Amino acid sequence: MPPDPAHWPRHGWVRLGKGWASRLCSPMAPAERAEAEDWCRAGRPLVIARGRPGDGMGELRLGLATPDKRRIGLHVAADAVVERLDPLPLTEAVESAPEAWRPMLADLARRAQELGAAASVYGSLAWQHRTGLRYVRPESDVDLLFAPHGRRQLDRLLELLVAVGDRTPRLDGEILLPDGAAVAWRELAGRPARLLVKGPAEVGLRDLPSVLALFDREEAA
Repeated sequence: MPPDPAHWPRHGWVRLGKGWASRLCSPMAPAERAEAEDWCRAGRPLVIARGRPGDGMGELRLGLATPDKRRIGLHVAADAVVERLDPLPLTEAVESAPEAWRPMLADLARRAQELGAAASVYGSLAWQHRTGLRYVRPESDVDLLFAPHGRRQLDRLLELLVAVGDRTPRLDGEILLPDGAAVAWRELAGRPARLLVKGPAEVGLRDLPSVLALFDREEAA
């Protein structure tokens, strides 16, 4: 297992090995630590979260979301990880969605794949699929993650998402930028002058032309 998680993607997943609590980089409240220990003992995974400025090399921020919508954060050394999983493909997660949602999500997965921008999923549907516990409610959104390559692919993907995004289930989520940051697809589709961009360890505003230029340069490369 590589010691430095700098290139491990946010919304990816890990499982921690025995004794992980001895590798904590920040203290946890006793009750939350006990719950996290029970969670890991059951073999359930944790999601990779955004780092924080000042985190050291080889340190990892993780999240545990419970079915009752509580959030527990963990800050551990990466060598506590015994298994790492990429963000969950939507094609895999469809089987864990409510039956009424499955045709729409399967069609979206197929159409995104045809564009060359395969969809991943995070949030409640991903937690439900990864754990077998019940997270999805009738009012839940589906959080999607896309990594389009080039401006034309981005534009076609946004057209697709705008066309289907307000059906049932409602679609939310992010577009990964070529530099590894991410922006909400709904915000990018609205073409505002400035966008809220989430980097590996920071959140900030960027102007729209600079974000689109990343895709233009990627297409030209």
